[in-house]
This record gives sequence, C-alpha cells and structure tokens, in this order.
Amino acid sequence: MDFFQGNTDKIFVIAEAGSNWKCGTYEEDLKQALKLIQIASDCGANAVKFQTFRSETTYVHNAGKSDYLDKKGISVEINELFENNAMPYEMIPELYNYAKKKNILFMSTPFSVRDAKEINPYVSIHKVASYEINHVRLLEYLLQTNKPVIVSTGASTYDDIDFAVNILKNSKSSVSLLQCTSCYPCPIEALNLSTIPKIKSRYNLPVGLSDHSIDPIVAPLTAIGLGATIIEKHFTIDKTLSGLDHMFALSPDELKLMISTIRKAELAKGHGEKIILPEELELKQFATRSLQALTNIQKGDLLVEGINFDVLRPGNRVRGLDARFLQNVNGKKSKENVLKGDGIIHFE
Repeated sequence: MDFFQGNTDKIFVIAEAGSNWKCGTYEEDLKQALKLIQIASDCGANAVKFQTFRSETTYVHNAGKSDYLDKKGISVEINELFENNAMPYEMIPELYNYAKKKNILFMSTPFSVRDAKEINPYVSIHKVASYEINHVRLLEYLLQTNKPVIVSTGASTYDDIDFAVNILKNSKSSVSLLQCTSCYPCPIEALNLSTIPKIKSRYNLPVGLSDHSIDPIVAPLTAIGLGATIIEKHFTIDKTLSGLDHMFALSPDELKLMISTIRKAELAKGHGEKIILPEELELKQFATRSLQALTNIQKGDLLVEGINFDVLRPGNRVRGLDARFLQNVNGKKSKENVLKGDGIIHFE
C-alpha cells in the first residue's frame, strides 16, 4: 500500500492470477487459488489479483464464439466460457483472509456493479479491466467507494481514457492508468511502451504497465525506465495446465525473477538528485583533475601553466584547486611553498 500512500519511489507489483485458479471442483479450485496467493507472496509481489464476473452481466445472451479465441484453440461459446470460469462469490472472503495471513494485498477485477459490490468489502484498491473502461455504471460505483482505482487502457484511445478519468477524478482517492495491449500473449513489438511517458504527461497521474508478453524482464524493465510505477503480470502454477491464461503467464520462477529484477531497478533509480554520492567520493578526490605542482614551488613564485604547475589527477597527493579555476590561477603568485606533485590552493 506504500505506493498508494504517496511513496512513488516504489514499484507496485500486481501478480495477476486471472482465471488460473480454475481446475475442477470448488475444493480443488480453492486449493489452487490459495496456492497462487502463496506463490505471489513468496515471490514478493505487493498484490495478488483475481477476476470477478458473471456471464449474464458481461455478455448478451447467445453472444457466440470469439474468432480470436477460436484461432487459439478455444472453440466454445463465450457465455459458456464465462460461466465456467466465474469465481463463486463465497470464495472471495476465503481468498482475502488467506492473502491477509500471507501479508499480500488481495485484489479482484469486477466486471459489473454487482461484482464490485461483492468484492468491495475485501479490497483496498479497485481495478478496471481494459474492456470495462467505458462501463459508466461501474466507474460511477467505484468512484463512490473512495478507494484507489487502477484502470487498464488496452484497446483504448485518449477519448476512452478521458471518459474514465473524467468520472474517476472526482474521487477522494487516487487514480492510476496502465498501458496495456489487449493481446494474449502480446508480441514484444506490440507493447507500445513509449506511450507511458505520454499518458503520464497528459493526465498527470501515476502510470504503469499491464504486461501480457511472455518475457519476464524486457517489458517491465523498459516500462520502469519510461516512468512506470505499477507492473501487472499474469502468473500460473504450471504453464501446461489447460485454461485461458496459463499459456502466456509466468511460471513461479519467472515471477520471482521478474520481481527481484524490478526491486533492483527500483534501487538503481535512486533519488534523482545529481550529487556526488558517498560511493563516488574517494575516486572523485583521487582522479578528478586539479591544479598540481610540476616542480617545487616557493612562496611568491609566479604560477605558469605547463612550467611549474599543470592540470593533472592528484592521486593521493594534496589535492589542488579544481581544474575549472585554471584561468584564475595562471599567471598569479603562490602564497605558500608547494611540494612537487601537491596541489595549488592559495594564490594572489
């Protein structure tokens, strides 16, 4: 929760379980969902996220088959697919309690107002899926919760994002946006990560990435370099399991690698102030050029560049004035004796 309390130095990592909890009976599903929470916690994610939907409040009756899914070998009516993968509402508090026990934030993306009402008691942050960005009633309800809202922007234009932001901006809490390409898996060349700083500048809101590519490092690290402060990524127990989201999700080892790399990137970002760091100080003194004596210099001697002093690295000798003061010193008199190799400090 640090990120949503103003600590934007930290990257907020959402481990997206999606529908990867679905595997059989209620008991089997619950066991798998709990295992996913355990993995997300062990890997160091800030939050673990599921999805809450019902077919009847998402698609029209007899919506048919998706050509997109059909090409991926999922040849089933979309209504049936949603019915089969709908998380029972009674499972939500069980997952919430287990996540709390594992010290990881529980999240679930609602696809309707009813879904949002069911999960609201159990979430601290709401998430809007890309295809719900224009769901006016859902956005209005989420506004009323006064909780932080993260909006994915896959398959969206600025007009679409403007619509959602204009509704949510009146909340007493924060709004964040995620660059997203709604393709599963997403080719690297379709990630369009350069939109991140543009979205950030346009809306003056925190921006992140909902990443559907299969590589655990390239997109998250590039996104962070472009200013992303939230990373969302699908993960699974086993990529070979049957189901919607397993094939493009990260394995537990890949999720762990991604998060550890993000934490290193977090450290590498630093504080953003251009100063001499403690780690640099010794070599700064040793190796940055300064005004050093070429010969023994007596008090009152004329200081002449290239004759009795020059611009050199001092090593561990007495360091002279910084080289940028060369013109101030050249042609002046030394106010003290200086040994060969030591620095020129006082002149008149």
